[in-house]
Amino acid sequence: MKRSSDPAVSATVGWDASGSAATSGHHLTLIEREEISRGIAAGLTAQSIARRDGRPSSRVSREIARNGGRDACRALPADAAAFNRARCLKVSTLAGDAELAGLVAAKLDDDWSPQQIAQWLRREHSRDPTM
Repeated sequence: MKRSSDPAVSATVGWDASGSAATSGHHLTLIEREEISRGIAAGLTAQSIARRDGRPSSRVSREIARNGGRDACRALPADAAAFNRARCLKVSTLAGDAELAGLVAAKLDDDWSPQQIAQWLRREHSRDPTM
């Protein structure tokens, strides 16, 4: 993937001056989304696009599916949608449920590990979707 060395261009498309992604490696940049869009237009599979861009094929497949499939996935709308999804902060299950927070706190006070608590919650409250 060719990256611009011009700092003005890099700042507007998500690359820093060194050519690495300005965001963490977990998120696709606008340039990467454009490469996916171009790959779709060229008739490439998600696996081929991913291999070419050095990304896991599952990430490319999810990006395509999340943005309307092969017929509708376009870079700019996909980037805007990702930005909007990232802005939607969700309250954690623990912060939103005082009863659950109390149960977890009590187990932690009893020196249970987080893994033990998670297994216990799954076993004891399997029918309760709030747990």
